[in-house]
Amino acid sequence: MADRTVRIAVIGDEGVGKSSLVLAAVHNTFTDNPVPTLPPTRLPADTVESYISPAPATLIVDTCSTPEDNQAWELNVQQAHAIVLTFAANDYNSLRRVVMHWIPELERVGARRPIILSACKCDLGDIREERFQSLIQAILLEYRHIETFLESSAKKQQSIPDIFYYAVKSVVHPAEPLVEFTTGQLKPLCVKALKRIFLLCDINGDGALNDEELNRFQIKCFHAPLQPTELAGVKEVVGERLPGGLNEAGLTLKGFLFLHALFIEKARTETVWTVLRSFGYSDELLIEQKLLDSVDFGHQPDQSVELSSDGKRLLRRLFTSFDANEDGMLSDAERTEMFSASPSSPFEDADLKGIMVQSSDQGLTQKGFASYWAYLTMVNPSKALEHMMYLGLPMDPAFMQRQFAISKTRQQERRRGKDFQGRELFQCFVFGAANAGKSSLLQGLVRKHGQPGSSKSEPKEEEESAGQAPAANIAVNEIPVARGNRQREAMATLVLREMQEVQIQLFEEDPQALQDACDVAAFVFDGSNIESFKAAQDLLLKLAHLADDTIPCVLIAAKDDLGISMDIQDECGRVAQDLRMQVPLQVSSQTDDISPVFSALVTAALTPTKFIPETPTLRAKRRSEQASRRTASFVAVSALVVAGVYATYRWSNYSASVAETSRSGGSKDTVASGDRNQTKGGAADVCRDVQAYVKGLFGGWSRS
Repeated sequence: MADRTVRIAVIGDEGVGKSSLVLAAVHNTFTDNPVPTLPPTRLPADTVESYISPAPATLIVDTCSTPEDNQAWELNVQQAHAIVLTFAANDYNSLRRVVMHWIPELERVGARRPIILSACKCDLGDIREERFQSLIQAILLEYRHIETFLESSAKKQQSIPDIFYYAVKSVVHPAEPLVEFTTGQLKPLCVKALKRIFLLCDINGDGALNDEELNRFQIKCFHAPLQPTELAGVKEVVGERLPGGLNEAGLTLKGFLFLHALFIEKARTETVWTVLRSFGYSDELLIEQKLLDSVDFGHQPDQSVELSSDGKRLLRRLFTSFDANEDGMLSDAERTEMFSASPSSPFEDADLKGIMVQSSDQGLTQKGFASYWAYLTMVNPSKALEHMMYLGLPMDPAFMQRQFAISKTRQQERRRGKDFQGRELFQCFVFGAANAGKSSLLQGLVRKHGQPGSSKSEPKEEEESAGQAPAANIAVNEIPVARGNRQREAMATLVLREMQEVQIQLFEEDPQALQDACDVAAFVFDGSNIESFKAAQDLLLKLAHLADDTIPCVLIAAKDDLGISMDIQDECGRVAQDLRMQVPLQVSSQTDDISPVFSALVTAALTPTKFIPETPTLRAKRRSEQASRRTASFVAVSALVVAGVYATYRWSNYSASVAETSRSGGSKDTVASGDRNQTKGGAADVCRDVQAYVKGLFGGWSRS
């Protein structure tokens, strides 16, 4: 809060002392005839810095109450963070107008802000009168967002700094997010935040804070340990006022919450906010964005963010610790307890709506739990980090960063022809005509082995609304797959995403989006319907072309229980041979275990070069590349032949020149010496000439 300016609007009837109050606060002066309305004025930092450190910049806005200035008044109170509402201590009617006019006006313009109620001109009137006291008490009881009430006098400098201290405090350390004013109970979000802090400080996990853990907490928040007498005093207060607040191990969660409620009751909200902000909470009682931003999730569109092995281990430990009955499931009650210190469950996030994971009547399986987190990390890694922090992830940026990994780019791996051996999460886009069996395939991914399939061969697939993209049908599960040179079994996360016509149209507009997001494409058809197969074949050729023949593709014959005719089998074989693909995989919703199909999809994603169909466009591309290579080879060989002929020609000329020199006279020794020198120089000249000639040939060819 110290990094922004706090705006405080001073409002009230004309003549009650608003401008005098501002002058006394800013300049420590008083005049009997102040300017009717002062311009916005900064409050000296030393007014509040002895109580609030660091003190935020504070701007006091004096307001005019005349009807002609109503528009400016509305803007000022809407921009304000806190309101100082004034009335005259010598004018009972001005107090009545607090209830009859000013508070309703604030509510009318939507300016529900913390209010400091101030009785000005106390040197001229006595608000101890019963009628004043009775109405003031009624106002404070009715309007709980009024933080406090103070008597003041600008002339005598009475309570002037206090008014603006409480106004600034109501913004920097607000009570409203912490407590229900009507009941005095801590608000649910505050309870959740304090529970998370308690659990983080309970190092040994025994459900209580011992003396050592309390001192660690004290040092983290207030940079000094509790003295033995202070520690004993805390325990004494809790022990006397709250049964169950202490046990043999130390301060319980119940006692921890009680202490913070007591601070709020004693108007020491700054203590509670110091604790909350020390553990990364914002004014909205959520993890601060700057803490989430300390983890770098920057990646290219064709990269994905995954949980690292550290992140997966942490989540497995969490699952085990909350699986109270050790049945390998998280029941609704166990999940509620797991997220009892979180503002919400990640499974309620919009990013996870509509996705299917493995579960049963008893609850969420460990695979389903891991699948939720894997998918959330892929689509919204910052949100996954936030939820992990609510579950107790330490606030160490380096440790937080280690829970995540960023994959290599798909484009680089495809260009290099390498397998995706470092990847553990793969996204498969599922295409096919209506009623081909796509939905059954997705359901099969999350069905437990041995769990009976649907009694129907194919559930009704979701229809598309005109002009709207349907809600995405998504299934996620962990699949065992053989990896590495030793073919060791490892787990990979497979995301099946059913594609509708609308998505295909979007890929036609932006083919790069298809290449960036899809690791493998599955083309599903009804094994008993030749038209369904032809539709799948057409979609395969269309999508392969859009993806520039870079995505591995797999054909899947659904509804195998209905039987596949010989005509369709022959056509499937012909197409597979023509495209140099594997024959279609056969599945049925009535089959207990169709996991080999999903293992095949992951294998295709891991080794994309082996599963890219040889479409007509790809064959044409390869023929063009082969022709280019043949041309380059021909040019290179021709250049070498020409260079050889040229070198032979130059050497012959040179030899003849040497012989002629020998016959022309001179001593034998001189001639021999000249021969040797000419031989060396001539050979070097020949080499340079040949190199220049070859370079010219290749340079001219490459430019052409």
